[in-house]
Amino acid sequence: MHKIIGRNISILYRNEKNYADIKLKKYNLNKVQAEVLIFLKHENGANQTKINEFFLFNKATITKIISHLEKYDYVDRVISENDKREKDIYLTDKGRNILPIIKEILNEWEDIIINNIEDEDIEKVKCILAQMVDKITKLKEQE
Repeated sequence: MHKIIGRNISILYRNEKNYADIKLKKYNLNKVQAEVLIFLKHENGANQTKINEFFLFNKATITKIISHLEKYDYVDRVISENDKREKDIYLTDKGRNILPIIKEILNEWEDIIINNIEDEDIEKVKCILAQMVDKITKLKEQE
């Protein structure tokens, strides 16, 4: 049973990533980079540590993502006023302007996979997945 859950989550993730990557390619973005931009919409000025804590990436991965976003002028890195060793990440105008397109693409995918599924079932799945993520987050914090 556990293998089935992981397998199904993996299949959904890979297909969502492929769908979004194709749609976002013309903007020099992929799904993961787009998700970081969405995070920054709500946490503009977050540093890489905060982004790492949210996504559970390793530091090298988030550095690569931020470098790419900076290269294409979606974000700026600014030395933190609180800690000169840290850089805060801010959306640029271009980064803010791409957000509606990203949301539309991700909503299209969600519409595809939840079509003809009852709202209450969708809410149950969201709650269960959130519980699973909470468990993983707690395990990561103990490492």
